[in-house]
Parts: sequence; structure tokens; C-alpha cells
Amino acid sequence: MFTLQKIFSDGALFQADARLVINGKAGADAEITGKIFNESGLVSSASATADGEGNFSLELTTPAASFTKYDISLHCGKCGCDYTMHDVLFGELWLASGQSNMELPNAAITDVQKLYDEIAGKNIRVYHVDYPAFGGGGAFPWEPDRTMTGSWMTADDTAKLNGVSALGLKFAAELYDWLNGAEDVPVGFLNATWGGTSMPSWFPKDAIDADEYMKGRMQKIGNYPTPENWNNRGDCNFQQTSSQYNVKIAPLEGVKVRGVIWYQGENECGGEFHTKAYADYLRFYHKTYTERFGAFPDSFMMISSLIYPWTYGGSGECNVGYLNNAFVETAKEAPEKFAAAPICDLAPSWAYHQNNHPIHPTNKYPLGERMASLALDNVYGRGWDQTSPAHLTDWEIVGNRIRLNFAPVGFGLFVDGERPVGLYVAGDDGIYLPADCEIQPMSGTMEVWCDAIPEPKNVAYSVQSLEPCCNLWGGAYPIYPFFTDKENRISIEARPWYDTFRTSVWGSRLHDDVLDLFWHPIWHPESGSEVCPDTAFTLEGQSVRVCAEDDNAEFGCYVKSYPYNKLDLWKFGKLTVNLYNTVNLNAKLVLEWKNGALEIPLTKSADLYGGWSTWEADLGGIPENADIRKMIFCFSHTACRYPFVNLEKVRLWKK
Repeated sequence: MFTLQKIFSDGALFQADARLVINGKAGADAEITGKIFNESGLVSSASATADGEGNFSLELTTPAASFTKYDISLHCGKCGCDYTMHDVLFGELWLASGQSNMELPNAAITDVQKLYDEIAGKNIRVYHVDYPAFGGGGAFPWEPDRTMTGSWMTADDTAKLNGVSALGLKFAAELYDWLNGAEDVPVGFLNATWGGTSMPSWFPKDAIDADEYMKGRMQKIGNYPTPENWNNRGDCNFQQTSSQYNVKIAPLEGVKVRGVIWYQGENECGGEFHTKAYADYLRFYHKTYTERFGAFPDSFMMISSLIYPWTYGGSGECNVGYLNNAFVETAKEAPEKFAAAPICDLAPSWAYHQNNHPIHPTNKYPLGERMASLALDNVYGRGWDQTSPAHLTDWEIVGNRIRLNFAPVGFGLFVDGERPVGLYVAGDDGIYLPADCEIQPMSGTMEVWCDAIPEPKNVAYSVQSLEPCCNLWGGAYPIYPFFTDKENRISIEARPWYDTFRTSVWGSRLHDDVLDLFWHPIWHPESGSEVCPDTAFTLEGQSVRVCAEDDNAEFGCYVKSYPYNKLDLWKFGKLTVNLYNTVNLNAKLVLEWKNGALEIPLTKSADLYGGWSTWEADLGGIPENADIRKMIFCFSHTACRYPFVNLEKVRLWKK
């Protein structure tokens, strides 16, 4: 009788043109014969001898990719028993692994049925590794356990697919559609995920022990597993180093894959992990998994998602930026091994039935398309000119601007919108303000500046953790996040009210002890007022129109402060704003904080054209570190038939 890993069962899909190692147990010292065959006859065979305890390892050479169904049989020469796997396909197989964002199932995606309709009847197969019955706080095995259960499913098993990775399924579907343009290629993935896990939990202990540097790092931070500290984390035992390898990856040993798609890192967004450690983890993971699971080690690819904006740890807004930098740096240094998919351009959405938790954005299908695109170019030779998103190659200060160069940029850099979102410039003081940019057409060169910072020193893009929908692109992909200040810790307050074409802010609120994120209006009406965007009276394409409901009333609008969108106006010398319809206008700026408020006159400082003028407020009287909750623009007209004001281009200026 044979004892095999559960992955060796009917309905399997294994990597084509590769090795397949079947580990199992039979009679002691038995001669085991394995065969791959179909209706036309034998394709591959091999033999192995079991050891004294019956353990054997049999290596078969798999056939080329096709829709032909095969059987794989095992025969024990000692006891005469047989085992046969039926309905086996050979094609392209990937590993999908990581924590909760890779784990997020298809059932959480709004348009899941559309994907199911698209893949119906296709030769796409998924193997899902089950979770152990003892749960996250149970007694994890000290040694790798190949006996954990799992099951294969097809593209038509939608009830089962509801529980597997949405990102993984969309990735497989995209690969399938392109690869099957010229020949028959089944596609599948191994679903091995667990929410809340650290990256070292996916490392095999014997590989750590064989790597002096990684073992030393694990010991230094107290994360090296020993029998004495094993299973002593209570409900968090699932996070201990090597725990996930032992229960989720060990059951896959012997199966070879083309590469791995990876979405993990939220657990490493604190402590030392925002510097060098995570890049070392990526290198170690790639080396280890290439050796153990790489069907073609010279081209084994690790394609990761960058981490979506959210707060982690005590000061999380920049930890995300630093962690994402580890993905970018490894992709730059070894593009034949690593690729990373930008994510901060994607609009956020939450799974309602998962309590709308912002740590789990449901934009997994667009992300799956992007990761598949990287696989097609880097692994399968699709032939597009651009094989990766653009990264910052070098930069220099040129007068009052910073010149940036990027590569590769495909058909050129561009801003997908009216103005750049997520792009900031800072001077010597390290205070970042939203930047303008000028791009040389069809090039990889961009110049950035901020009028309020005449002597810029550094620039950063997409490192502010609570600002999605960043919009700089280089050819076919959004550009990678970057920052030029490698010596100081970066802290950026987003200022979405700088640009009146933006109408919504991704604002966070604290509900009990849970910080969540939703879209909120940037501009709010004061009592007796109305606020709306206006494209009729504007200098730059869209202004904010504020009007009174009562002809004789004071009217106005305000913006709120949110965490990571703070109104730290005390750092600045003045505020300017462009206003329209200012004849006989009285205007003031009112700043409110918890135990105080300050009224500051708004006075006209310059005439523009078309009836517009610039007004300014002196911010010198604001108490230092004032926790400003609201910035209110208050207006009143005398003898005005149409009591309204349009606002545009609110700007802060250094002291």
C-alpha cells in the first residue's frame, strides 16, 4: 500500500517538460516503478528503491504541455500493490503564496461571476493546501509535514474556487488566455497562503541553518526557532519562523513550478524591517525556493505585489514606503529573478462582507492582470519592449528643480490625470509639499519642483501610506515608488486640497479601536452654504464653487484634518488661494483646534486675469504644534447679486 502526499491525486496539473519527484512510503526495501502514460502509450518511467522504513523518492520526466490527459501509476514490486492518478494534465504551474492579501478569496470580489464565466471550460486547475485542524494557535509540527491535506479543483468548480486566492486565479486566467493563442497549454497554481504571517514563517529551518547570514539574523532578532521556544506564542504560533513551511509548503515538496507570485510584507512594516532586512528575506526566499521547487532554476521568477497603503506599527505611513523599496531594489538588481507590481495607482475598494477592512483591498483582479503581464514578458517571452515598470535611475538638482531619469519607460513617461498625485518635494527642513512636474515627451526624464521650495533637496513619490490613486506612468506600467533621501526618516502629510480637481480624500477614522479608511469629501460646506466642483469659472480646469443659501448670509467651506493628512499649518509662513468673484468681498481664514481657534484675514495680493485674483493669509500667529482640525474659508459680500466665490490653487509657503 502506498502513502503519498495529497497533491498526488486525480485531476492534478504538473509542470510540463520538467522533473516530477513523487515522495511516498511503501514496503521496506521495495522496488517502486512509476509511469506516465496516456491512450497512445508510455511517455515516461522511472524506478526507485525504498529504504528500510519504506520511504522512497521517484523522479519522473514530464511531457510537453498539451490538453492530453494522462495517468501516473506506481507499482510496488514487493507487495504488488498499485496506485494510479487519473486525469492528469501537464502545463504551466505557479505557486501563489503569502499572507491575507494573497489569501483573499474570490468570494470577496464583486465581479467574481464575470471571471468564472470567462474561465468556464478552460483547462485551469488549482491545488489548495488545507489549513491544519488545530488552527493558528495549535501545536505546529517541528519538522516539515507532508501529510497535510488538500484538493485539486477545475475552472468549473466555482464553489471550491470561492475559497482560493482571487489574485492567483486571475493571474492564471491571464496566462492561460495568452499562452493558448498558439498552442494548448493548461495553467494552474498551488494555493498556499495564511493571513497575518511573517515572511520567515515560510522559510524551511534546514535552509536557515545552512545559511550563516540568515541564521545569524534570525538569532539576532530572537526569531530563530529552537525546541525550547517552539509553539510558545499562543494564538500567534502560526507566525513563528518555519511554521508555514512545515504545514503549507512541505505538502508540495517534489512538485516543480515555473515561479512564485507573492503578496506579503504587512507583518514586516515595523521594527528593523523597513530598512535592509526584507530585501535579504526576498533574496533568501528566491534562492531557497528555486533550489527546491524551480522547474527551471535559471529562469525561476518571483513576482511580488507592492504593499497597498495602510498603517502598520506606531508610525506606519513610511514603513510601507520603505518596505516597498525592498521589492523595487531587488527587482532592479536582479530583473531575471524578481519583478514587482506597482499597486498605489489602483482605486481602493473593500469587501463589505469582510467588515470593509482597508487592509484587504479587493482590487485583486487588476493586480492579477498586472502580475501576469510581468510573467508573460519575463518568463514566456511575449515580446513587449518593456519588461518591468520604470524605476528611478539617477537624479540631480538643477536650479530650483530636481531632474529625474527613469528606465525602462516604454513609450514614455506621463501623468494619468490633471496633475501628479503622490509626488512631493522637500528642502533642507525635510517638509514635503506637493510637486509639479514637466516631462520631456516620449522620454524618461522628468523635472519636478514646488514654487514654495526654491532650493529643493529631495523628492519622493508614492511613499505616503494613506494616498492611493498615484498617477505617474512609464509606458505600460505605473512607475515604481521612490525617494531620494536615504539618510533621514521621511514623513509626508498628504494635502489633497492643493488641487481642486480632486474632490475626495482617503480619510481615516477611528471606530472604537479600529482605524478604517473610506473616501470622504475634501471640501465641506459651512452651515447655510453649498459646495460643488465648477468647470465654468476656472483657471486650471476645475475650481471649487462656494455659494450662500441666503443672499445676506456669511458663507464658506472647510477642509478637515485626518491622520496622515494633517493641517500642520504652523510650519508655514503664509497661505495663498486664487479666488473668483471678489468685488466687495470680505474673506477670512478660520483655523479650529480642540481647545482654540484663530481668525486670520484673507487679503488680495495680486490680480490675475479673467476676474481672478490671489489672496493670502499670514500664518505667523499659529501656536506651534497646534492640532488643527478644520481650515475654514469664510466669505461675505456687500451689494452682490450673486453671493458666491470660486476657489482654486490653495498653496502653503515656507516661513
